[in-house]
Amino acid sequence: MAKTHDVGKFYWHTMIYPIKPPVLFEKANTQEIEPPYRFGSGVCIRFPFTRASLVFGKWVKSYSESQALTNAVGGRPMNQEEVNWNYVRDGAEYDV
Repeated sequence: MAKTHDVGKFYWHTMIYPIKPPVLFEKANTQEIEPPYRFGSGVCIRFPFTRASLVFGKWVKSYSESQALTNAVGGRPMNQEEVNWNYVRDGAEYDV
């Protein structure tokens, strides 16, 4: 998790992209996975010709631990009808 530096309701942190992206500016969300589980919305500014960037944002909401972890991995609740339990039980080799 990125080490955020707080200034009131605002924050900043550094980030290294795994590959050099084609954009210099993009929207960036930050989700803390340790208490107080804050969610922030901001912007990521990449330094030209590098993978390094700075993220600036504002804390907008706090979540429960389970919801914060779900948000961090991009998960979502699923309905019973969406789950193929044969696949879950038998693995990837099970083909319907």
